[in-house]
Amino acid sequence: MEKNIILLLSVLVFNVQSFSQVPDVKAPQDNQSFTGYFNITDIGVLIGSPENAHVAPFSFMTINGWHVSEQLSAGLGLGVEFLSGSYMPVFLDLRYYVRNSSFSPFFMLDCGYSLALDDDYSNVNRYYSTMPWNGNYTVTNYKAKGGWLINPGFGIRNMFSENFGVIFSVGYRNQRLFYKAADDHRLLADYNRLVLKIGILFR
Repeated sequence: MEKNIILLLSVLVFNVQSFSQVPDVKAPQDNQSFTGYFNITDIGVLIGSPENAHVAPFSFMTINGWHVSEQLSAGLGLGVEFLSGSYMPVFLDLRYYVRNSSFSPFFMLDCGYSLALDDDYSNVNRYYSTMPWNGNYTVTNYKAKGGWLINPGFGIRNMFSENFGVIFSVGYRNQRLFYKAADDHRLLADYNRLVLKIGILFR
């Protein structure tokens, strides 16, 4: 638990500069330019099957990026999530905004890799082997190794000023996590989740 708290504080420090440089509030204009640097920090839940260990794990993520045009942005994201264990997603975030205005729907795609932050031996019976299974084989001491993720989705951006806004998003997460035993026997688990998030946008 102490490790998770330290990690969460580290992610918050990653955005201190963004939060500490919020300019004076000015009313947004629909004809303004949305190019340049931005930061999105959001929280949410990953809603899944009741058969999973955690029905709705908590998710915290922050994205620093650049609007390559007024409607297209790209950024790098970092976060903390708690599935069957603690993980740090590191990912590329792509977004297309339908309108160049203060209020706009958008489409998004996140893809990257979740790094395991601790050993995870829970719910081994849910995993299936990536190697031929021997009926007499005894599985012990699996260690979490992380895994690839992909997350398409859509949402709404609402700017309250030229530099501050709120983001609502809904997505679909496919997360594949790998586990490895001391004898190199490997297992994997697929998580398919509905992702609901709310966040703040600085630029």
